[in-house]
Amino acid sequence: MSELRIVLVTQEEPFYLPPFLYRLACARGEEIVGMVILRPFDENLLDVGRRLYDFYGLRDFAVECLHFVWAKTLDFVNRAWPMSRPYSASDVARRCEIPIYRPRDINAPEFVQILREDVRPGLLVSVAASQILKQEVLAIPPLGCINVHSAPLPKYQGMMPSFWAMANGEAETAVTVHYMVEALDAGDIILQEPVPIYEHDTLTSLIVRSKEIGVQALLKAVSEIDSGTVNAYPMPMEEATYFSFPKREDGERFRLQGRCFR
Repeated sequence: MSELRIVLVTQEEPFYLPPFLYRLACARGEEIVGMVILRPFDENLLDVGRRLYDFYGLRDFAVECLHFVWAKTLDFVNRAWPMSRPYSASDVARRCEIPIYRPRDINAPEFVQILREDVRPGLLVSVAASQILKQEVLAIPPLGCINVHSAPLPKYQGMMPSFWAMANGEAETAVTVHYMVEALDAGDIILQEPVPIYEHDTLTSLIVRSKEIGVQALLKAVSEIDSGTVNAYPMPMEEATYFSFPKREDGERFRLQGRCFR
């Protein structure tokens, strides 16, 4: 087994993350020694539902709920008899025999001790982690902590960057793999890969394309770290723009531009 010892930090999301995580696990599975699964948005399910309802509105929220229920049904079936691609991070971990950790707070002293003494990651990889990692966690892996973000950082820091890039009429976005520091979406950039935005794109199609390009970018970054050939460069924070989770008026503006969520 490789000595890289990768630990993934992610969350449960049934649509886009499981295929990403599965491709990553299939490519570097023997090196992945743990998957830390955090709560989505670091909120309870009711609060997440309210946030999404406010953004989508009744019709699109109902469509998303139907897709969510169907994905959860397939995930339940896959537990007994895998018949389709994974629909949860935990299913990816089960299929690839990766130990699962579910701390309420990844920065809690008791879990930091587990990471340091029991899991012993050489490299920590954040894929849509819903909590900001503090220095106590960032300092554990000798090869550092890296994050993949679907935006041309430092532009479009924050939440739902694919939505904001489309809503702002961008012709292109990107995927950025960067080292992590305590500040959000900061740290030296390892690499960026462009992601085109087409006129016929929906938010879903753009996110899917970003995830497909993103997993290849992440695998390339991990290979560079493993071989010691990384040529990272400072993130130009003077160019940074930050976006929070969109609200109802942002979704309405998105529709008025002729864009669709699915």
